[in-house]
Amino acid sequence: MFKHMLPNSAAQRQKNASSKNLILSILNSTATKREAKEYLARYADDAGTTHHCLILIRSLHTFPADTLSHLADTLRRLRILGLRPVFILPPTDDRAIMNEQFDLLDSLLNNAHLQPIILRDGLTKTFNGTSASVLSTNSELFNNDGNKAYIPVIGPYIYDEKASTEYMATSLVDFMHDLCKNVELNIIKFYILNNNGGIPSTERNNRSHVFINLSQEFDFLSKNLRQQIENVEHVSNLIRSEGKRESNSQFDYLYLEDLRLKLHEHSEDLKLMDVVLSGLDTSTTGLITTVKAASLPSDKNNPLLYNLLTDRSLVSSSLPLFKRITNGEGYLKQEGPKEDGTESSHTIDPSDQENKDNATLVTTVLKKGIDINIFAESKLTTHNSIGLPALFQNKSDTGKYLDEKDKLNLLKMTDILEKGFLRKLNLEHYLNRINGKIASIIIIGDYEGIAILTYEGPSNDQFVYLDKFAVLPHLKGSLGISDIIFNLIFKRFPDEVIWRSRKDNVVNKWYFQRSVAVIDLSIDLSDNANSYNKSQVDSQFNLFYYGNRSDSLERLRKFAKYVRDIKPSWL
Repeated sequence: MFKHMLPNSAAQRQKNASSKNLILSILNSTATKREAKEYLARYADDAGTTHHCLILIRSLHTFPADTLSHLADTLRRLRILGLRPVFILPPTDDRAIMNEQFDLLDSLLNNAHLQPIILRDGLTKTFNGTSASVLSTNSELFNNDGNKAYIPVIGPYIYDEKASTEYMATSLVDFMHDLCKNVELNIIKFYILNNNGGIPSTERNNRSHVFINLSQEFDFLSKNLRQQIENVEHVSNLIRSEGKRESNSQFDYLYLEDLRLKLHEHSEDLKLMDVVLSGLDTSTTGLITTVKAASLPSDKNNPLLYNLLTDRSLVSSSLPLFKRITNGEGYLKQEGPKEDGTESSHTIDPSDQENKDNATLVTTVLKKGIDINIFAESKLTTHNSIGLPALFQNKSDTGKYLDEKDKLNLLKMTDILEKGFLRKLNLEHYLNRINGKIASIIIIGDYEGIAILTYEGPSNDQFVYLDKFAVLPHLKGSLGISDIIFNLIFKRFPDEVIWRSRKDNVVNKWYFQRSVAVIDLSIDLSDNANSYNKSQVDSQFNLFYYGNRSDSLERLRKFAKYVRDIKPSWL
Protein backbone atom coordinates (compact mmCIF):
# COMPACT_ATOMS: atom_id res chain seq x y z
CA MET A 1 0.00 0.00 0.00
CA PHE A 2 2.77 2.42 0.89
CA LYS A 3 5.58 1.11 -1.30
CA HIS A 4 5.01 3.73 -3.98
CA MET A 5 5.59 6.41 -1.34
CA LEU A 6 9.18 5.34 -0.66
CA PRO A 7 11.55 7.18 -3.00
CA ASN A 8 13.95 4.89 -4.82
CA SER A 9 16.91 6.68 -3.29
CA ALA A 10 15.53 6.22 0.21
CA ALA A 11 14.84 2.55 -0.38
CA GLN A 12 18.38 2.04 -1.62
CA ARG A 13 19.77 3.63 1.48
CA GLN A 14 17.98 1.27 3.83
CA LYS A 15 20.65 -0.47 5.84
CA ASN A 16 19.23 -3.89 5.11
CA ALA A 17 16.13 -5.67 3.92
CA SER A 18 14.81 -6.30 7.43
CA SER A 19 14.69 -2.60 8.31
CA LYS A 20 12.85 -1.83 5.07
CA ASN A 21 10.34 -4.61 5.71
CA LEU A 22 9.85 -3.38 9.27
CA ILE A 23 9.00 0.13 8.11
CA LEU A 24 6.61 -1.09 5.43
CA SER A 25 4.85 -3.54 7.74
CA ILE A 26 4.31 -0.94 10.45
CA LEU A 27 3.09 1.70 8.01
CA ASN A 28 0.63 -0.79 6.55
CA SER A 29 -0.67 -1.84 9.94
CA THR A 30 -0.89 1.43 11.85
CA ALA A 31 -0.80 4.60 9.80
CA THR A 32 -3.02 6.42 7.34
CA LYS A 33 -1.56 7.48 4.03
CA ARG A 34 -1.24 11.07 5.29
CA GLU A 35 0.58 9.91 8.42
CA ALA A 36 2.86 7.71 6.35
CA LYS A 37 3.83 10.66 4.17
CA GLU A 38 4.50 12.82 7.23
CA TYR A 39 6.59 10.09 8.83
CA LEU A 40 8.69 9.52 5.71
CA ALA A 41 9.20 13.26 5.23
CA ARG A 42 10.46 13.64 8.80
CA TYR A 43 12.54 10.50 9.28
CA ALA A 44 14.01 9.85 5.84
CA ASP A 45 17.75 9.20 5.97
CA ASP A 46 18.53 12.29 3.94
CA ALA A 47 16.67 14.63 6.28
CA GLY A 48 20.02 15.55 7.85
CA THR A 49 18.58 15.87 11.35
CA THR A 50 19.02 13.59 14.36
CA HIS A 51 15.71 13.02 16.15
CA HIS A 52 16.17 12.33 19.85
CA CYS A 53 13.81 10.73 22.33
CA LEU A 54 14.21 10.98 26.10
CA ILE A 55 13.25 7.70 27.80
CA LEU A 56 12.95 7.49 31.58
CA ILE A 57 12.50 3.97 32.97
CA ARG A 58 11.34 3.50 36.55
CA SER A 59 12.41 0.52 38.69
CA LEU A 60 14.22 -1.18 35.83
CA HIS A 61 15.61 -3.83 38.19
CA THR A 62 12.12 -5.14 39.05
CA PHE A 63 11.18 -6.41 35.59
CA PRO A 64 11.68 -10.03 34.47
CA ALA A 65 14.32 -10.90 31.91
CA ASP A 66 11.85 -11.88 29.17
CA THR A 67 10.08 -8.50 29.41
CA LEU A 68 13.40 -6.67 29.12
CA SER A 69 14.32 -8.85 26.16
CA HIS A 70 11.14 -7.77 24.34
CA LEU A 71 11.82 -4.16 25.34
CA ALA A 72 15.25 -4.44 23.73
CA ASP A 73 13.55 -5.41 20.47
CA THR A 74 11.31 -2.32 20.69
CA LEU A 75 14.37 -0.11 21.20
CA ARG A 76 16.05 -1.64 18.18
CA ARG A 77 12.98 -0.94 16.06
CA LEU A 78 12.76 2.66 17.30
CA ARG A 79 16.36 3.17 16.23
CA ILE A 80 15.75 1.65 12.79
CA LEU A 81 12.75 3.93 12.37
CA GLY A 82 14.92 7.02 12.85
CA LEU A 83 14.61 7.80 16.55
CA ARG A 84 17.72 7.99 18.74
CA PRO A 85 16.94 7.14 22.39
CA VAL A 86 18.57 9.02 25.26
CA PHE A 87 18.00 7.13 28.51
CA ILE A 88 17.62 8.69 31.93
CA LEU A 89 17.66 6.74 35.18
CA PRO A 90 15.71 8.23 38.11
CA PRO A 91 17.44 8.63 41.50
CA THR A 92 17.10 5.98 44.21
CA ASP A 93 18.00 5.80 47.89
CA ASP A 94 20.29 2.83 47.26
CA ARG A 95 23.47 3.25 45.21
CA ALA A 96 23.72 -0.52 44.79
CA ILE A 97 20.33 -0.54 43.04
CA MET A 98 21.45 2.40 40.92
CA ASN A 99 24.57 0.52 39.81
CA GLU A 100 22.43 -2.54 39.08
CA GLN A 101 20.18 -0.43 36.85
CA PHE A 102 23.19 0.95 34.97
CA ASP A 103 24.32 -2.63 34.33
CA LEU A 104 20.83 -3.75 33.29
CA LEU A 105 20.44 -0.89 30.84
CA ASP A 106 23.90 -1.54 29.44
CA SER A 107 22.92 -5.18 28.86
CA LEU A 108 19.51 -4.18 27.47
CA LEU A 109 21.03 -1.92 24.84
CA ASN A 110 23.69 -4.42 23.87
CA ASN A 111 20.96 -7.03 23.37
CA ALA A 112 19.28 -4.55 21.03
CA HIS A 113 22.58 -4.29 19.10
CA LEU A 114 22.98 -0.70 20.28
CA GLN A 115 26.11 0.81 21.82
CA PRO A 116 25.49 2.43 25.21
CA ILE A 117 27.65 5.23 26.54
CA ILE A 118 27.28 5.94 30.27
CA LEU A 119 27.09 9.57 31.39
CA ARG A 120 26.78 9.33 35.18
CA ASP A 121 26.57 13.06 35.86
CA GLY A 122 23.50 14.46 34.18
CA LEU A 123 24.10 17.89 35.70
CA THR A 124 27.09 19.93 36.77
CA LYS A 125 26.83 22.53 39.49
CA THR A 126 29.23 25.17 38.21
CA PHE A 127 31.50 27.45 40.24
CA ASN A 128 28.96 30.27 39.94
CA GLY A 129 26.16 28.07 41.29
CA THR A 130 24.25 27.46 38.05
CA SER A 131 23.34 24.04 36.66
CA ALA A 132 24.81 22.85 33.37
CA SER A 133 23.09 19.99 31.53
CA VAL A 134 25.06 17.21 29.89
CA LEU A 135 22.67 17.59 26.94
CA SER A 136 24.29 20.98 26.32
CA THR A 137 27.86 20.62 27.60
CA ASN A 138 28.40 17.31 25.75
CA SER A 139 26.30 18.15 22.71
CA GLU A 140 28.90 16.63 20.37
CA LEU A 141 27.92 13.21 21.72
CA PHE A 142 24.39 13.80 20.51
CA ASN A 143 24.72 15.76 17.27
CA ASN A 144 28.04 14.63 15.81
CA ASP A 145 27.45 12.19 12.95
CA GLY A 146 30.37 10.10 14.10
CA ASN A 147 28.67 9.46 17.46
CA LYS A 148 25.21 8.53 16.18
CA ALA A 149 25.88 4.87 16.88
CA TYR A 150 26.12 5.55 20.62
CA ILE A 151 23.06 5.56 22.87
CA PRO A 152 23.57 7.87 25.88
CA VAL A 153 22.55 6.66 29.34
CA ILE A 154 22.30 9.59 31.75
CA GLY A 155 22.58 9.04 35.48
CA PRO A 156 20.82 11.11 38.17
CA TYR A 157 24.08 12.43 39.60
CA ILE A 158 25.18 16.04 39.97
CA TYR A 159 28.87 16.97 39.88
CA ASP A 160 29.82 19.92 42.08
CA GLU A 161 32.76 21.75 40.48
CA LYS A 162 33.56 23.75 43.58
CA ALA A 163 33.67 20.78 45.96
CA SER A 164 34.89 18.29 43.33
CA THR A 165 32.26 15.84 44.55
CA GLU A 166 29.39 13.90 43.04
CA TYR A 167 25.99 13.43 44.67
CA MET A 168 22.64 12.00 43.65
CA ALA A 169 19.75 14.32 42.83
CA THR A 170 17.05 14.42 45.50
CA SER A 171 14.24 15.73 43.28
CA LEU A 172 13.63 14.02 39.95
CA VAL A 173 11.36 16.85 38.79
CA ASP A 174 14.01 19.52 39.49
CA PHE A 175 16.69 17.33 37.92
CA MET A 176 14.69 16.90 34.69
CA HIS A 177 13.82 20.60 34.62
CA ASP A 178 17.50 21.57 34.70
CA LEU A 179 18.50 18.75 32.35
CA CYS A 180 16.13 19.94 29.59
CA LYS A 181 16.50 23.69 30.09
CA ASN A 182 17.85 25.64 27.08
CA VAL A 183 18.74 22.47 25.20
CA GLU A 184 19.30 22.84 21.46
CA LEU A 185 18.96 19.15 20.62
CA ASN A 186 16.07 18.10 18.41
CA ILE A 187 14.13 16.22 21.11
CA ILE A 188 10.76 15.22 19.68
CA LYS A 189 9.59 12.62 22.22
CA PHE A 190 9.66 12.09 25.98
CA TYR A 191 8.62 8.61 27.11
CA ILE A 192 8.16 7.47 30.71
CA LEU A 193 8.05 3.69 31.20
CA ASN A 194 6.87 2.35 34.55
CA ASN A 195 4.82 -0.39 36.17
CA ASN A 196 1.64 1.64 36.79
CA GLY A 197 0.87 3.12 33.38
CA GLY A 198 -0.44 6.54 32.44
CA ILE A 199 -2.30 9.16 34.46
CA PRO A 200 -5.51 7.61 35.90
CA SER A 201 -8.88 8.98 34.81
CA THR A 202 -12.01 8.68 36.94
CA GLU A 203 -14.08 9.06 33.77
CA ARG A 204 -12.41 5.92 32.40
CA ASN A 205 -12.82 3.83 35.57
CA ASN A 206 -9.30 4.76 36.71
CA ARG A 207 -7.78 3.45 33.51
CA SER A 208 -5.31 5.86 31.98
CA HIS A 209 -6.23 9.11 30.31
CA VAL A 210 -5.82 8.66 26.56
CA PHE A 211 -4.68 12.23 25.86
CA ILE A 212 -3.86 15.19 28.10
CA ASN A 213 -3.60 18.77 26.90
CA LEU A 214 -1.33 20.07 29.68
CA SER A 215 -1.99 23.77 29.14
CA GLN A 216 -5.68 23.08 29.74
CA GLU A 217 -5.68 20.19 32.23
CA PHE A 218 -2.47 20.21 34.28
CA ASP A 219 -3.71 22.30 37.22
CA PHE A 220 -6.95 20.36 37.59
CA LEU A 221 -5.29 16.94 37.32
CA SER A 222 -2.52 17.90 39.76
CA LYS A 223 -5.04 19.12 42.30
CA ASN A 224 -7.12 15.98 41.85
CA LEU A 225 -4.14 13.69 42.45
CA ARG A 226 -3.10 15.69 45.53
CA GLN A 227 -6.62 15.36 46.92
CA GLN A 228 -6.59 11.61 46.35
CA ILE A 229 -3.24 11.31 48.12
CA GLU A 230 -4.53 13.33 51.08
CA ASN A 231 -7.64 11.15 51.30
CA VAL A 232 -5.58 7.96 51.31
CA GLU A 233 -3.19 9.34 53.93
CA HIS A 234 -6.12 10.40 56.11
CA VAL A 235 -7.64 6.91 56.09
CA SER A 236 -4.22 5.33 56.71
CA ASN A 237 -3.65 7.57 59.71
CA LEU A 238 -7.05 6.61 61.12
CA ILE A 239 -6.17 2.92 60.88
CA ARG A 240 -2.81 3.47 62.56
CA SER A 241 -4.21 5.74 65.28
CA GLU A 242 -6.76 3.12 66.27
CA GLY A 243 -3.88 0.76 66.97
CA LYS A 244 -5.62 -2.22 65.46
CA ARG A 245 -3.57 -5.30 64.74
CA GLU A 246 -6.25 -7.47 63.17
CA SER A 247 -5.23 -9.05 59.90
CA ASN A 248 -7.87 -7.18 57.90
CA SER A 249 -6.67 -3.82 59.28
CA GLN A 250 -3.10 -4.69 58.38
CA PHE A 251 -4.24 -5.68 54.92
CA ASP A 252 -6.14 -2.40 54.51
CA TYR A 253 -3.12 -0.42 55.65
CA LEU A 254 -0.76 -2.19 53.23
CA TYR A 255 -3.23 -1.73 50.39
CA LEU A 256 -3.57 1.98 51.15
CA GLU A 257 0.18 2.41 51.38
CA ASP A 258 0.61 0.77 47.98
CA LEU A 259 -2.11 3.04 46.57
CA ARG A 260 -0.45 6.11 48.08
CA LEU A 261 2.88 5.27 46.44
CA LYS A 262 1.18 4.73 43.08
CA LEU A 263 -0.62 8.06 43.31
CA HIS A 264 2.63 9.81 44.24
CA GLU A 265 4.28 8.29 41.17
CA HIS A 266 1.40 9.38 38.93
CA SER A 267 1.62 12.89 40.36
CA GLU A 268 5.37 13.01 39.77
CA ASP A 269 4.98 11.67 36.22
CA LEU A 270 2.50 14.44 35.45
CA LYS A 271 4.89 17.09 36.84
CA LEU A 272 7.77 15.57 34.87
CA MET A 273 5.80 15.82 31.66
CA ASP A 274 4.90 19.43 32.38
CA VAL A 275 8.44 20.63 33.17
CA VAL A 276 10.10 18.70 30.34
CA LEU A 277 7.59 19.57 27.62
CA SER A 278 7.59 23.20 28.79
CA GLY A 279 11.32 23.37 28.11
CA LEU A 280 11.17 21.79 24.66
CA ASP A 281 9.59 22.66 21.32
CA THR A 282 5.80 22.85 21.39
CA SER A 283 5.59 19.99 18.88
CA THR A 284 7.28 17.56 21.30
CA THR A 285 5.08 14.68 22.42
CA GLY A 286 5.08 12.97 25.80
CA LEU A 287 3.92 9.42 26.49
CA ILE A 288 3.51 7.44 29.71
CA THR A 289 2.96 3.69 29.61
CA THR A 290 4.04 0.46 31.25
CA VAL A 291 7.27 -1.35 30.45
CA LYS A 292 5.11 -4.35 29.53
CA ALA A 293 3.11 -2.35 26.97
CA ALA A 294 6.32 -0.88 25.54
CA SER A 295 7.62 -4.45 25.16
CA LEU A 296 4.73 -5.71 23.04
CA PRO A 297 5.98 -7.45 19.90
CA SER A 298 2.92 -6.36 17.92
CA ASP A 299 3.70 -3.39 15.69
CA LYS A 300 0.08 -2.29 15.81
CA ASN A 301 -0.36 -2.34 19.59
CA ASN A 302 3.03 -1.10 20.79
CA PRO A 303 2.32 2.48 21.99
CA LEU A 304 5.90 3.69 21.43
CA LEU A 305 6.10 2.53 17.83
CA TYR A 306 2.58 3.69 17.05
CA ASN A 307 3.21 7.13 18.51
CA LEU A 308 6.46 7.49 16.60
CA LEU A 309 4.62 6.86 13.33
CA THR A 310 1.42 8.79 13.97
CA ASP A 311 2.20 11.22 16.84
CA ARG A 312 -1.02 10.15 18.55
CA SER A 313 -2.40 7.60 20.98
CA LEU A 314 -3.50 4.06 20.16
CA VAL A 315 -7.16 5.08 20.39
CA SER A 316 -9.03 8.34 20.09
CA SER A 317 -9.45 10.16 23.41
CA SER A 318 -13.04 11.19 22.65
CA LEU A 319 -14.17 7.58 22.24
CA PRO A 320 -15.98 6.01 25.21
CA LEU A 321 -13.90 3.32 26.91
CA PHE A 322 -16.65 0.70 26.81
CA LYS A 323 -20.38 0.50 26.37
CA ARG A 324 -21.17 -1.84 29.23
CA ILE A 325 -24.10 -4.08 30.01
CA THR A 326 -24.17 -7.16 32.20
CA ASN A 327 -25.13 -10.51 30.75
CA GLY A 328 -26.73 -11.80 33.94
CA GLU A 329 -23.73 -13.91 34.93
CA GLY A 330 -21.60 -11.23 36.51
CA TYR A 331 -19.68 -10.58 33.32
CA LEU A 332 -19.55 -7.50 31.18
CA LYS A 333 -20.48 -7.31 27.56
CA GLN A 334 -17.87 -5.02 26.09
CA GLU A 335 -18.98 -3.10 23.04
CA GLY A 336 -16.79 -0.73 21.14
CA PRO A 337 -14.96 -0.08 17.92
CA LYS A 338 -12.89 -2.85 16.42
CA GLU A 339 -9.55 -2.18 14.80
CA ASP A 340 -11.25 -1.49 11.47
CA GLY A 341 -13.62 1.03 13.08
CA THR A 342 -16.74 -1.14 13.03
CA GLU A 343 -18.63 -2.11 16.17
CA SER A 344 -17.88 -5.30 18.04
CA SER A 345 -19.01 -6.99 21.23
CA HIS A 346 -17.76 -9.87 23.29
CA THR A 347 -18.08 -11.08 26.85
CA ILE A 348 -15.15 -10.57 29.21
CA ASP A 349 -14.36 -11.51 32.77
CA PRO A 350 -13.83 -8.26 34.76
CA SER A 351 -10.70 -9.78 36.29
CA ASP A 352 -9.25 -10.75 32.90
CA GLN A 353 -5.53 -9.98 33.19
CA GLU A 354 -5.12 -9.68 29.44
CA ASN A 355 -7.73 -6.92 29.36
CA LYS A 356 -6.09 -5.23 32.34
CA ASP A 357 -2.76 -5.13 30.55
CA ASN A 358 -4.21 -3.85 27.28
CA ALA A 359 -1.86 -1.13 26.09
CA THR A 360 -4.74 1.21 25.28
CA LEU A 361 -5.81 1.15 28.93
CA VAL A 362 -2.41 1.98 30.43
CA THR A 363 -1.08 4.61 28.00
CA THR A 364 -1.39 8.40 28.15
CA VAL A 365 -0.17 10.72 25.39
CA LEU A 366 0.55 14.31 26.41
CA LYS A 367 1.22 17.62 24.70
CA LYS A 368 2.13 20.92 26.29
CA GLY A 369 -0.91 21.87 24.33
CA ILE A 370 -2.69 24.72 22.74
CA ASP A 371 -4.81 27.46 24.23
CA ILE A 372 -8.56 27.02 24.38
CA ASN A 373 -11.05 29.88 24.51
CA ILE A 374 -14.74 29.31 25.15
CA PHE A 375 -17.11 32.06 24.05
CA ALA A 376 -20.33 31.78 26.04
CA GLU A 377 -22.25 34.95 25.09
CA SER A 378 -25.67 34.22 23.58
CA LYS A 379 -25.82 37.37 21.45
CA LEU A 380 -23.05 38.97 19.42
CA THR A 381 -22.48 42.70 19.93
CA THR A 382 -19.70 45.18 19.27
CA HIS A 383 -18.73 44.68 22.93
CA ASN A 384 -17.92 40.98 22.58
CA SER A 385 -16.95 40.47 18.93
CA ILE A 386 -14.66 41.73 16.19
CA GLY A 387 -15.84 42.25 12.61
CA LEU A 388 -19.57 42.28 13.36
CA PRO A 389 -21.47 43.36 10.21
CA ALA A 390 -23.20 46.75 10.44
CA LEU A 391 -26.61 45.07 10.17
CA PHE A 392 -26.10 43.58 13.65
CA GLN A 393 -24.54 46.59 15.36
CA ASN A 394 -26.78 48.36 17.84
CA LYS A 395 -25.58 51.31 19.89
CA SER A 396 -28.14 50.54 22.57
CA ASP A 397 -26.63 47.12 23.29
CA THR A 398 -25.73 46.81 26.95
CA GLY A 399 -23.95 43.47 26.83
CA LYS A 400 -20.81 42.66 28.77
CA TYR A 401 -17.54 44.11 27.51
CA LEU A 402 -14.90 41.48 26.82
CA ASP A 403 -11.14 41.87 26.58
CA GLU A 404 -9.82 41.85 23.02
CA LYS A 405 -8.37 38.36 23.45
CA ASP A 406 -11.74 37.00 24.58
CA LYS A 407 -13.83 38.58 21.82
CA LEU A 408 -15.13 36.39 19.01
CA ASN A 409 -13.22 37.31 15.86
CA LEU A 410 -15.77 36.85 13.10
CA LEU A 411 -13.17 37.36 10.38
CA LYS A 412 -11.10 34.45 11.67
CA MET A 413 -14.24 32.41 12.34
CA THR A 414 -15.34 32.87 8.74
CA ASP A 415 -11.87 31.99 7.47
CA ILE A 416 -11.64 28.65 9.29
CA LEU A 417 -15.20 27.68 8.35
CA GLU A 418 -14.55 28.40 4.68
CA LYS A 419 -11.23 26.53 4.71
CA GLY A 420 -12.69 23.63 6.66
CA PHE A 421 -15.79 23.22 4.48
CA LEU A 422 -14.22 24.48 1.22
CA ARG A 423 -17.26 26.73 0.68
CA LYS A 424 -17.99 30.45 0.97
CA LEU A 425 -20.04 31.48 4.00
CA ASN A 426 -22.91 33.95 3.82
CA LEU A 427 -22.07 35.53 7.16
CA GLU A 428 -25.14 37.76 7.44
CA HIS A 429 -27.49 34.85 6.68
CA TYR A 430 -25.66 32.72 9.24
CA LEU A 431 -25.72 35.36 11.98
CA ASN A 432 -29.42 35.97 11.33
CA ARG A 433 -30.02 32.37 12.32
CA ILE A 434 -27.69 31.91 15.30
CA ASN A 435 -27.41 35.35 16.92
CA GLY A 436 -29.17 35.29 20.27
CA LYS A 437 -29.17 31.47 20.32
CA ILE A 438 -25.46 30.77 20.87
CA ALA A 439 -24.89 28.07 23.48
CA SER A 440 -21.09 27.97 23.24
CA ILE A 441 -18.29 28.57 20.75
CA ILE A 442 -15.11 26.57 21.39
CA ILE A 443 -11.97 28.04 19.81
CA ILE A 444 -8.72 26.08 19.66
CA GLY A 445 -5.49 28.07 19.46
CA ASP A 446 -5.59 30.96 17.01
CA TYR A 447 -8.75 29.68 15.29
CA GLU A 448 -7.08 26.42 14.29
CA GLY A 449 -10.19 24.52 15.36
CA ILE A 450 -13.73 25.66 16.15
CA ALA A 451 -17.09 24.29 17.28
CA ILE A 452 -20.25 26.43 17.25
CA LEU A 453 -23.16 25.18 19.36
CA THR A 454 -26.61 26.75 19.42
CA TYR A 455 -29.91 26.28 21.20
CA GLU A 456 -32.61 25.05 18.83
CA GLY A 457 -36.21 23.91 19.10
CA PRO A 458 -39.22 25.40 20.90
CA SER A 459 -38.42 28.12 23.42
CA ASN A 460 -39.82 26.07 26.31
CA ASP A 461 -37.90 22.89 25.48
CA GLN A 462 -34.67 23.62 23.62
CA PHE A 463 -31.83 21.26 22.74
CA VAL A 464 -28.11 21.84 22.13
CA TYR A 465 -27.14 21.62 18.47
CA LEU A 466 -23.58 21.36 17.16
CA ASP A 467 -24.04 23.71 14.24
CA LYS A 468 -20.49 23.95 12.88
CA PHE A 469 -17.31 21.98 13.55
CA ALA A 470 -14.10 22.67 11.63
CA VAL A 471 -10.34 22.17 11.86
CA LEU A 472 -7.81 23.80 9.54
CA PRO A 473 -7.02 21.25 6.80
CA HIS A 474 -3.29 20.99 7.52
CA LEU A 475 -3.99 20.24 11.20
CA LYS A 476 -6.57 17.49 10.75
CA GLY A 477 -5.40 14.43 12.64
CA SER A 478 -2.67 16.33 14.52
CA LEU A 479 -2.49 17.53 18.13
CA GLY A 480 -5.77 15.72 18.86
CA ILE A 481 -7.72 18.90 18.04
CA SER A 482 -10.91 17.06 17.07
CA ASP A 483 -10.75 14.95 20.23
CA ILE A 484 -10.14 18.02 22.40
CA ILE A 485 -13.17 19.76 20.91
CA PHE A 486 -15.52 16.80 21.30
CA ASN A 487 -14.34 16.10 24.84
CA LEU A 488 -15.10 19.71 25.75
CA ILE A 489 -18.52 19.50 24.09
CA PHE A 490 -19.46 16.34 25.99
CA LYS A 491 -18.24 17.81 29.29
CA ARG A 492 -20.14 21.08 28.83
CA PHE A 493 -23.30 19.38 27.60
CA PRO A 494 -23.29 15.85 29.06
CA ASP A 495 -27.06 15.35 28.87
CA GLU A 496 -27.67 15.98 25.21
CA VAL A 497 -26.00 17.15 21.99
CA ILE A 498 -27.39 16.77 18.46
CA TRP A 499 -25.67 17.37 15.15
CA ARG A 500 -26.13 16.51 11.51
CA SER A 501 -23.77 15.48 8.73
CA ARG A 502 -24.06 14.83 5.02
CA LYS A 503 -24.61 11.15 4.29
CA ASP A 504 -21.49 11.03 2.11
CA ASN A 505 -19.24 12.70 4.70
CA VAL A 506 -16.07 10.63 5.19
CA VAL A 507 -16.08 11.63 8.88
CA ASN A 508 -19.39 9.84 9.56
CA LYS A 509 -17.71 6.71 10.93
CA TRP A 510 -15.87 8.93 13.42
CA TYR A 511 -19.18 10.59 14.36
CA PHE A 512 -20.92 7.22 14.65
CA GLN A 513 -18.37 6.01 17.19
CA ARG A 514 -19.07 9.04 19.39
CA SER A 515 -22.86 9.01 19.22
CA VAL A 516 -25.54 6.81 20.76
CA ALA A 517 -28.11 7.15 17.97
CA VAL A 518 -28.22 7.96 14.25
CA ILE A 519 -31.31 8.87 12.20
CA ASP A 520 -31.69 9.19 8.45
CA LEU A 521 -33.47 12.54 8.11
CA SER A 522 -35.19 11.33 4.92
CA ILE A 523 -37.59 9.14 6.92
CA ASP A 524 -41.13 10.14 7.86
CA LEU A 525 -40.81 12.30 10.98
CA SER A 526 -44.53 12.75 11.70
CA ASP A 527 -45.59 12.20 15.30
CA ASN A 528 -48.03 9.43 14.40
CA ALA A 529 -47.10 6.72 11.92
CA ASN A 530 -50.78 6.51 10.84
CA SER A 531 -51.12 10.26 10.42
CA TYR A 532 -52.35 11.63 7.10
CA ASN A 533 -50.05 14.62 7.62
CA LYS A 534 -46.81 12.96 6.66
CA SER A 535 -43.55 14.75 7.39
CA GLN A 536 -41.19 13.17 4.93
CA VAL A 537 -38.80 14.98 2.60
CA ASP A 538 -35.64 13.92 0.84
CA SER A 539 -32.65 14.95 2.92
CA GLN A 540 -28.92 14.70 2.36
CA PHE A 541 -28.28 14.56 6.12
CA ASN A 542 -28.03 12.05 8.94
CA LEU A 543 -28.73 13.15 12.50
CA PHE A 544 -26.34 12.10 15.29
CA TYR A 545 -27.30 12.09 18.96
CA TYR A 546 -25.15 11.98 22.09
CA GLY A 547 -26.68 11.95 25.56
CA ASN A 548 -28.08 9.97 28.45
CA ARG A 549 -31.65 11.23 28.81
CA SER A 550 -34.23 8.54 29.49
CA ASP A 551 -36.66 10.19 27.05
CA SER A 552 -34.10 10.53 24.25
CA LEU A 553 -36.09 8.57 21.65
CA GLU A 554 -39.17 10.74 22.07
CA ARG A 555 -37.06 13.89 21.95
CA LEU A 556 -35.25 12.73 18.83
CA ARG A 557 -38.51 12.29 16.96
CA LYS A 558 -39.68 15.68 18.19
CA PHE A 559 -36.51 17.58 17.33
CA ALA A 560 -35.37 15.77 14.19
CA LYS A 561 -37.59 18.00 12.04
CA TYR A 562 -35.93 21.12 13.46
CA VAL A 563 -32.51 19.75 12.55
CA ARG A 564 -33.61 18.55 9.11
CA ASP A 565 -35.12 21.90 8.17
CA ILE A 566 -32.19 24.14 9.15
CA LYS A 567 -31.22 26.09 6.03
CA PRO A 568 -27.48 26.09 5.18
CA SER A 569 -25.72 29.46 5.01
CA TRP A 570 -23.33 28.73 2.17
CA LEU A 571 -23.15 30.92 -0.90
